[in-house]
Amino acid sequence: MSWTRHNEEREYDELVDWDRRLAREAPFFEGMFAGYNVRSVADVGAGSARHAILYRSWGLEVWAIDPSEDMLELARENAGRLGSDVRIVEGGFGDVARIVGAQVDAITCTGNALPHVRSLRGLHDALRDFAEALVPGGLLVLHYLNHHRLITQRIRTMSPVFRETPAGDKFFVRLLDYTPDGDGVLFDFVTLLRDASVREGEHTIESWPATLAADPSGGWSVRSRRSLHFAMVPEMITRELESAGFADVRILGDHTGRLLDEDTDESIIVVAVKALR
Repeated sequence: MSWTRHNEEREYDELVDWDRRLAREAPFFEGMFAGYNVRSVADVGAGSARHAILYRSWGLEVWAIDPSEDMLELARENAGRLGSDVRIVEGGFGDVARIVGAQVDAITCTGNALPHVRSLRGLHDALRDFAEALVPGGLLVLHYLNHHRLITQRIRTMSPVFRETPAGDKFFVRLLDYTPDGDGVLFDFVTLLRDASVREGEHTIESWPATLAADPSGGWSVRSRRSLHFAMVPEMITRELESAGFADVRILGDHTGRLLDEDTDESIIVVAVKALR
């Protein structure tokens, strides 16, 4: 099977159980937006735009911003399928203030997007761009993996995910390594695919030896890609947010709003407010 970058982007929507995830996260974002009187949102690193489409369904003015044209194509397909007129725009970290033009009430950056800044300087620049794009008192919500837990416990793998897809049965496996200085997490994203013809074929005891001889792999193929994430432990992100002009920084452990347990929580949610002066 020939794998392309386009296949990779589409697998993001196969990996994530979006109906379940949005049902779990929607009350958190809805409550946050109501509490801060949010009417406009920039979703940065929006991916396939499922969060942005949700925000738009609440009547908010929304920009879905992502640097990948393939991902933006998927976002447009999702918006069309779900009947959303959310704004879908190409752009990355450092582009937000330019894209929105006027300041927005909230910025969200979820799905492990922010660690792709790759360096402390990249984080520094991204957070200042966020601050420039927000109104005074504006809300910022970040969501990514708990790097403190990963690094201190040297966790090597995450739970595999199985999906039945039109292309066949897929297992998504993530293997983790770490940079020598502990400032980066290397993810190998591995996809194992068994072609749909195997699942749909009618194999008997008698026919199987010939089938296996024709394709000893049993219809399986494997693809992997590596992604480097800049490690942002809670102390660092708090310090950098305050340096960029944010206040009231809170580090949460899940979408119920409870405080982070650094040693056990898989992800962190960072909530901050742009200072009024």
